[in-house]
Amino acid sequence: MAWLLDGEIRSVGPCGVLRNEVRNIFTSENPTVQKLFHSFMRFKRVKLHGGASSGRKPSDVRVLFCIKRGEEADVTGVKVSDISHHLNVAAPTITQLIKGLEESGLVERKMDEADRRVIRVKLTDEGEKTIQQAHKELSDTLDGLISYLGEEDSNQLAELLAKVCQYYSERQLRSFGDD
Repeated sequence: MAWLLDGEIRSVGPCGVLRNEVRNIFTSENPTVQKLFHSFMRFKRVKLHGGASSGRKPSDVRVLFCIKRGEEADVTGVKVSDISHHLNVAAPTITQLIKGLEESGLVERKMDEADRRVIRVKLTDEGEKTIQQAHKELSDTLDGLISYLGEEDSNQLAELLAKVCQYYSERQLRSFGDD
């Protein structure tokens, strides 16, 4: 639902609170902290991933890309545990995702011939087509962003995002060390 307030269209978020009011829940004396918080909140709501035209959820597409990458290293397919480890997602969650992808005809599961306890996952031809479409959508989206921002700002954004990821990775490692 959207409202016109102060000449600006504002949408209603969860619990019937105007989104701009939700932004005012977090306050800080430091204006840069406030600006970063608001930017992260807005960024979180933006749909960065493709998949809209392919009809797949982002989690499905991530699993498909992971399988594709794994198949390049091992033509017999990818172990579920390897997908789980690479995506940092619990194995039962990956198993459920793969089950859905298999029902959609995008992957196939087979028992490993060398170790019958291991299940290997491979893309089907339809899965390959879905990956190609998702790759094209992502490339088109990023090309559009580069056109919008310009080459210099796009490179600067990439460097800053890499630093943000590095900061949070190091922070997470430090917090694990405190346990």
